[in-house]
Amino acid sequence: MIMLLGMASFGIEARDYQLLVILPNYLLIVGAVVLWLAFVILGIIARRYEIVLGERTNWQFMMFAPTGILAFAAIQLVYCGIRGNMMLPKGGMNYLAYLLFFISGSLSLLANYRFYKVTKGK
Repeated sequence: MIMLLGMASFGIEARDYQLLVILPNYLLIVGAVVLWLAFVILGIIARRYEIVLGERTNWQFMMFAPTGILAFAAIQLVYCGIRGNMMLPKGGMNYLAYLLFFISGSLSLLANYRFYKVTKGK
């Protein structure tokens, strides 16, 4: 009976549950927010480049493209951080979260490639 109190819901100890489930979920959320911030800062750099040199950089697109990454982090926070699930629930919400992340990553890649072409002068 005492051994059951120290275990998580599926048979591992509470310390292991913290290290294997809770901590990686929060690290994923922090990593997604840091990635989003990096793309937003790159958009700010592109805006300043446009102001100083007068070349069109599409900085608005660079600022808007990574919002799916932030939405993914918010969905992950709700389901895995607040509700305490190990993974996103199957059947729709996980597909939405991963689709938003993929689309946002693809759009960010495209936006940054366009900015790269502007800075190279091609």
